[in-house]
Amino acid sequence: MIKRIGIILSLLIIITVAGCSSSSGNVTPIPAANINQIRQAQVAKVWTVRQVEINLESTTSILLKLTTGDSVDGYFYLEKGNDIDFQISGESQIYKSTSATAGSANITSDRFSFKASDDQGIAYTLKFSPVKTTDAKKVNPVIFLELIYPATGEIFTPMDTK
Repeated sequence: MIKRIGIILSLLIIITVAGCSSSSGNVTPIPAANINQIRQAQVAKVWTVRQVEINLESTTSILLKLTTGDSVDGYFYLEKGNDIDFQISGESQIYKSTSATAGSANITSDRFSFKASDDQGIAYTLKFSPVKTTDAKKVNPVIFLELIYPATGEIFTPMDTK
């Protein structure tokens, strides 16, 4: 009986080591957004206010999980850089930042608010994308974002894989 247990444990160890040591060399990690939380506070145990700074190296999405009727209010501005694309979507696009005159002005700040509805579902995505320029210089925008959402809501940000 003890011999059988020893053999089974030995096999488990060999399988575990062999399974963990194999790796495909083709995996390329996706660069994670550098999201730094500056401040978070609860207001009257009903609302959550969250301020974050985003170093936008690539397209970054922030996910909000809400219930029907929840309201979200927020704004952002660029601390560095001169243009980004921003949109909010649920089941379909709800909002997209546009310049004052189409095609001539850059988006450097915006204020937004929306209300969760049955039609749009429970998951809402705030998507920030750097604008590709024809200049040789590449500037990663830095965004200050403030969100005010119900304390019952949840927020999810990309994990840092570095």
